[in-house]
Amino acid sequence: MRLVLTTTAALLGTAITAYADDRSECLAGIGRLRSAIAIRKASGDREALQRALRRAEREAGEREFDECVGIVRAGASSGSPKDDDDAQEGPETEDMFGFTKGTSITEKGKFEISSEAEGAFGKRFGRYRAGALGATFAFAPIDRFSFEFGVAGDAFSIRDVPGLDNRNGSGFAGFSTELKWQAIKRGPGSPVGLTFIAEPAMSFRDGDSGERGRGLGLGLRVALDAELIPSRLFGGLNLIYELEKFRPRGRALFNGEGEPLEGVASGPCLPDADDDSLETCVGAARRMTTERSSIWGVSGALAYQVSQNVFLGGEVRYLRSYTGLGLNNFEGHAVFAGPTFYAKLSEKVSISAAFSTQVAGKSKATPGRTFDLDNFSRHQAKLKVSYEF
Repeated sequence: MRLVLTTTAALLGTAITAYADDRSECLAGIGRLRSAIAIRKASGDREALQRALRRAEREAGEREFDECVGIVRAGASSGSPKDDDDAQEGPETEDMFGFTKGTSITEKGKFEISSEAEGAFGKRFGRYRAGALGATFAFAPIDRFSFEFGVAGDAFSIRDVPGLDNRNGSGFAGFSTELKWQAIKRGPGSPVGLTFIAEPAMSFRDGDSGERGRGLGLGLRVALDAELIPSRLFGGLNLIYELEKFRPRGRALFNGEGEPLEGVASGPCLPDADDDSLETCVGAARRMTTERSSIWGVSGALAYQVSQNVFLGGEVRYLRSYTGLGLNNFEGHAVFAGPTFYAKLSEKVSISAAFSTQVAGKSKATPGRTFDLDNFSRHQAKLKVSYEF
């Protein structure tokens, strides 16, 4: 957990420092351009400097300070084909839609570090709070393909929740990876983007109960998005399939009659044990049973640009829970809905947030009750900060 917190603090410090440095250099460069224009007499040079000044001031007004720095360093510059392509493609949508993922990925040759916090709150009874804090590093070795590696820590505060042990503490949660392939890039050639995402992970604590053990998981997504109103309204859609197996730490004890041992054991079973002692003595010990589960779902979101590089939106997700890795036995379903927020603070720094509340659902274990609070929490939240370089 300390490693994750240290990495997160370093990420935020690096992003804030870089943002402040770019802003200072941008404003200083604009001042130098204005001074050069005032004393320049050659009309050709003066016009080129004026074009550069207008572009730098526009980027500064949009808080794209690193782009502004590139312009003032280059002096007179009128743009490049890449700038035109980026404008036609529109803003990045990777983190625009909250829990729903967009199709944009890290560009070839670039790197991204990010910190992400997620929380789950509320069960039917008692107190339930679960949170995870992770740090990731992503890079794109080839065009339209990116790889991400991350570590995470988690914390639980559980009290008097039926079916869960009381727990209050934090620890190391595990490792995660993310592979993305952008099959179709949204832009002039296609109004819709398409990206395939695979997320293998190894965990050392159960994400719902906080129980220690060892788990392996795999998340698969098909992500689509489109620009519904040019430069204003964007929509995203995900098809989701997640599977996980988890084996709790420790061993299960069985009495002399081969039944699960309940309560305190009286000791090992002796050869001449009578019928009464066979019910309380330890006859065998086995590894805990591996739990297998899977989730299928679909999510959709809309994001509207309320000001330059600032988006507000809403998201709806429908999730179905099953036992078994292949959607074997249905356990329950839930519908989540809530607002989303995304802001591109500069060309390198972005922040996104989302909050979802379960608005409908049913559990197989408690069919007469509203919502599925056996397999899902009542509320979910997410916050992510990214820095690309």
